[in-house]
Amino acid sequence: MNEPVQKQTVLIVDDTPTNIQVLMETLKDDYRILAAVTGQRALKLAASDPPPDIILLDVMMPDMDGYEVCSRLKADAKTRDIPIIFITAKSETQDETRGLELGAVDYITKPISPPVVQARVKGHLELKAAREFLKNQNVILEQRVEERTREVLKLQQVEFDLRAAKEKVENELNIAAQIQKHILPSRFPAYPDRNEFDLFALMQPALYVGGDFYDFFFVDDDTLAMVIADVSDKGIPAAMFMMVSRTLINSLAVDHSSPSIVLAKANNVLCQNNEAGMFVTVFLAFYEVSSGKLTATNAGHSAALLVDSDGSSSEWASTHGAALGFMEDLSYKEETVELEAGQTLFLYTDGVTEATSSAEQLFGLDKLRGILEEKRSFSLDKLCRDIQARLTEFQRGRQFDDITMLALKRLR
Repeated sequence: MNEPVQKQTVLIVDDTPTNIQVLMETLKDDYRILAAVTGQRALKLAASDPPPDIILLDVMMPDMDGYEVCSRLKADAKTRDIPIIFITAKSETQDETRGLELGAVDYITKPISPPVVQARVKGHLELKAAREFLKNQNVILEQRVEERTREVLKLQQVEFDLRAAKEKVENELNIAAQIQKHILPSRFPAYPDRNEFDLFALMQPALYVGGDFYDFFFVDDDTLAMVIADVSDKGIPAAMFMMVSRTLINSLAVDHSSPSIVLAKANNVLCQNNEAGMFVTVFLAFYEVSSGKLTATNAGHSAALLVDSDGSSSEWASTHGAALGFMEDLSYKEETVELEAGQTLFLYTDGVTEATSSAEQLFGLDKLRGILEEKRSFSLDKLCRDIQARLTEFQRGRQFDDITMLALKRLR
């Protein structure tokens, strides 16, 4: 029997119990909550074992304000790596600058927006996990090199050592694959209390870990954001770039009502210090559930397919800008369409249409559209898994690219 996954811990520090209650109600379903109403109590809880995973810290508190608490936390080796998000009524630029200079990772002003708080907490915990993963992997790899070198010198069995090293790397890649799998939303139905639409997605990496990703989340009560993307590489580098890109887009989307603005801002961030020259194609759509209105921006990605209830399909949002990571200060266009009841939005990466058979034939768009028509009565879950099975049979073990699909059907 699998043990339950231990929830991550959020420490809330605020001298006003009402504010603590609001934040607890916002986060209690996903995290273990600790609370403190004074700076001294916060320092004690932060130094506990195990320490909290993230701290939401009010600035204006008696005796010891949030700035002093933050300064002391960052000066202590036991607590300096805990991400701190200031939550305060102060909104002046100099206030935000001071908090960030002290070591905080983010700054949210009151009154708080629960979706913003949820997204920021989730995003910074994912970035923390990514940093810790890289740090741990470097330590593990250094240990492996030392161990393997000693074995080679002692045993002079090069073939054995190579085989052992390969097994170790594969094991570590399997761990990385599990981490990546759990980052992407994979519980379906994703929103069992919403009967206005059906939603399903899947990602099958070509290697242990992939550069493709999908995501979906509510920006507000009536707006569902959907993302599908493809990083320009494979393996661990692509997986890390994928994690950063997904977290960045998710964080920006909750603050902006325009897909084009979200991708423009994400592009500028990804261009910074991108010495590896990696880039990512992205299709970002905002779906207004009440009206069926779809607004999308395409950054170098494959066009979407709109599938009617009779199975006929057409490409949509085929006009696109550059992929993210190429050049700063680019602008992106938006396209809008109203999804009718019974109509499906189907998003995919080029690992679907460019899948190759042993005879070097491409799976192609026509074959994909044929399956969409043939299986039009299927649920989205069965539809996507049927396409996945067809691709597996078509490639016969020759999968060279990640396969990712995301589909949404308006039910009423």
